[in-house]
Amino acid sequence: MSSTTTETSNAVKPVPSWRVVCDVLFKWVALLGLVLALLQVPFAALGFWGAEEKPGDQAWGMAAFEWHSTNAMILYAVAIVLFVLGVLSLANWKVWVLPIVLFLLLYFVQGILVGLGFGVSKWYGFLHALDGVLIIAGFAWLYFDRMRHPLRKS
Repeated sequence: MSSTTTETSNAVKPVPSWRVVCDVLFKWVALLGLVLALLQVPFAALGFWGAEEKPGDQAWGMAAFEWHSTNAMILYAVAIVLFVLGVLSLANWKVWVLPIVLFLLLYFVQGILVGLGFGVSKWYGFLHALDGVLIIAGFAWLYFDRMRHPLRKS
């Protein structure tokens, strides 16, 4: 009787197919976010080296960072898509909370730090890069979590 109760209490509830599909899509969108976040590092370097070609020209400097800023806008959308897929999959609370945190870091914190980095102090630029590392870690965590613990249809 005891073993039957234990087996019943440890039974896994069936997961609807559409939630499994959302979880699989979540994993691949998280991988896309990770790759795009990693690309931000060379795009930033490209911007700095491009801006150095004409040091006093602000318009030239802004244009040099076009790849970096465009990729950042794509990352905003990736974070929003991850949030929606996380809510739909209901795999765990982290799959919808972390995309919100990533969006806030991408949209608000990065924007504030880049402005302060160019206008106030290079240390804000340092914090901008450090925040970028946190964003990369967030996308990596989401991807590898879904790889390790995918939803399965029962």
